[in-house]
Amino acid sequence: MPERRILLVLPCNPCVRLGDYSLCRNWRVILASLGDLVGAGLVDLAAIDSCKPGLVPWGEERLYRWCDVYPSSDRYYRREPWRLELMVRALEADLREALTRYAYIVYYVNVKAYREALRRASRSIPHAGRIIEAGPPADSPLSYTSKANREALRRSLLSLLEV
Repeated sequence: MPERRILLVLPCNPCVRLGDYSLCRNWRVILASLGDLVGAGLVDLAAIDSCKPGLVPWGEERLYRWCDVYPSSDRYYRREPWRLELMVRALEADLREALTRYAYIVYYVNVKAYREALRRASRSIPHAGRIIEAGPPADSPLSYTSKANREALRRSLLSLLEV
């Protein structure tokens, strides 16, 4: 039996420098929509982060206070494609490990390079539909914070939890 039912992967943010992703708006809006599920222990949060290529469980970002890398596809990943390959390989290992503890891994990521890396890593893992892309539909902050998109994310999580 998994320790938690779902691991929700969100994009990192500059509050890694403060040691707490939840201090920045992109996590605060998600917590406003899903805080009850997180508080009940049904959903755990992690970030996909360039500081430690791969997944960083919420609470462990304090280990990366020294780092804040803006994950621009054009400025960071396209100019140095080895970084994307490194992210994909790290995610493969992190996702495999997380699947031993979670019934599902759901990602809600609006960063193009992160979404691409998660898709590629997911394809290389035999997971029988346990890694799920939940949006948002566009790679933009507005799409990410849209109330309708956050409600769709919540419905998806509740459906997986069979609540």
